[in-house]
Amino acid sequence: MLLDYKKNAEANYDKVKNEEPVYKWMTSNPITLLESQTLREAITLLDTHNIDGLPVISPDRHVIGLITKSGLMKCFAEGRSPDTVVAEVMKTSIVVIGPKHSISDAWKIPVGRLPVVDEQGCLVGILTRTDILHSYFHCLAQLQETVHTAETLSVILESAYEGIAVIDSAGVVHEFNDAYCRFIGKSREEVIGKHVTEVIDNTRLHIVSVTGVEERGYIQRIQGQDMVVHRIPIRKDGKVIGAIGMLIFEGVSELYNILGRMQELSRKVANNNLLSQEHLKINGYFERIIGNSKAILSVKKTAKKAAATPSTVLITGESGTGKELFAEAIHQLSPFAEGPFISVNCAAIPENLLEAELFGYEEGSFTGARKGGKPGKFEVAHKGTLFLDEIGDMPMPMQAKILRVLQDRGVERVGGVSLQQVDVRIVAATNRDLEDMVKKGTFREDLYYRLNIIRLNLPPLRERKEDIPALLSHHLGAFCEKFSMPQKFLSPEAMKLLCEYGWPGNIRELLNTIEMLVSLSENQEITADDLPVHFLSDPISADLPSQLDTKQNVLDELKERILSSERDAIIKALSETNGNKASAARKLGIQRSTLYEKLKKYNLMR
Repeated sequence: MLLDYKKNAEANYDKVKNEEPVYKWMTSNPITLLESQTLREAITLLDTHNIDGLPVISPDRHVIGLITKSGLMKCFAEGRSPDTVVAEVMKTSIVVIGPKHSISDAWKIPVGRLPVVDEQGCLVGILTRTDILHSYFHCLAQLQETVHTAETLSVILESAYEGIAVIDSAGVVHEFNDAYCRFIGKSREEVIGKHVTEVIDNTRLHIVSVTGVEERGYIQRIQGQDMVVHRIPIRKDGKVIGAIGMLIFEGVSELYNILGRMQELSRKVANNNLLSQEHLKINGYFERIIGNSKAILSVKKTAKKAAATPSTVLITGESGTGKELFAEAIHQLSPFAEGPFISVNCAAIPENLLEAELFGYEEGSFTGARKGGKPGKFEVAHKGTLFLDEIGDMPMPMQAKILRVLQDRGVERVGGVSLQQVDVRIVAATNRDLEDMVKKGTFREDLYYRLNIIRLNLPPLRERKEDIPALLSHHLGAFCEKFSMPQKFLSPEAMKLLCEYGWPGNIRELLNTIEMLVSLSENQEITADDLPVHFLSDPISADLPSQLDTKQNVLDELKERILSSERDAIIKALSETNGNKASAARKLGIQRSTLYEKLKKYNLMR
């Protein structure tokens, strides 16, 4: 049931029709608080999960309040202790919505975070203002009538509380709402049709429209003020056609002192001493790399040191050990952190396309070349980090061209005649033995020495088995949350078998296995009987590294088993429920929309 909301915001809402159900766009099973928890615990949850607010629930999951970052700032500004219980300061006048209501209904409610409750009033999800905007732009991409699309878009933009800008893939401004116009002191007519860099200070929106990588919660200095912004790509038929920029806070400098005080109090309670912001920053980015074994801690320590320099980093290790995760963490802590992180898999791009992909091309340089040309990954990564994955699979002719770029710090597009300077930090990775390839003449020696400045060798999972329980527990919880399922746990016997297994596919194989177990196990406790048979016999032993050549076959077999088992489970559930899809979805522990996707995937639609 919808609660009351501001009536003066209703004027244009009837023009905006979006019948998408709320449950398709909400975050299911959100992080929550109990009223007996403390503000210290609230701070930790908000910071750990990088969210702006938390619903407060009763033991039976009824929503009874809300805690937000801005509310906490006010509490600490007033001198509240971090040990204050949530019940004393939570907001109790809560607006909620049902999962089957439309996005149009949600749009009418002027709040940043909207709890979603079922018919019994129990919390089932959270819908944010950004989720709603995302839904609208998704719907607009499906419309065919240009006039109606423009009218609807206009209403959405002007009804939004944030400053909003919309650009196309070339970076040209197509929409700019009144809130943004007022902030920059220009009229809509002055900005429409111009390149976004001519309109907004220090923008990266045009880069997002090329990379397709969204950037949420970034600090951007506009008109001399630090602003919090979101940059979200717009896609149609799988292709990026533009980007939305959202200005979240107008003038956040006023909040910094309060926020700093809140963080200081939190740190004092947690550690009884003040840790430097840099220390928190460094450890925060590497917390995503789970493990406390001596092997992984040693690599983390070297990676943190490497991150502080602009030097090229070469990451080696078997497939599935987390090379890209390390590359991203290094980027976030590097002098290039404000720039983009661009990843290229050198083995996945055909040799005849790799040069154009990396260096870009000019208009008319070859048949099918896009009008106006296209920037390559080096250009897109300017002032950021370029991650060259599987560098050992790069063809020899391309190795020579990469070497020249590293020497000259400039790229020449295919069909071009001029050299364009680029300032890019290179992180390369491979699972191959480059030293052996250099000896055999299949990898350039001069390029090897250019790349091998700072070396990180990631240990395989079998060499840090003490980290396996933490990895299993973390990803088990993550997949349950992702699939909107009750939390599951491993029986002692299942945990023992998984810890003793050789894991030839490393972290990637572990993730595939956990996803399969979460999807197919019928009970909350995952037992040894739920494990695939190869975990019971462990044909790939940690003591037999020579057998690792078969790891891809094992991974392929595992993937096939997962797909086959999932299909069989769906067929069984449908049979037991006489074809009732809603009942079958409940029996499988998944949402009905997820079931329909899987029915289509396995050609089971009737």
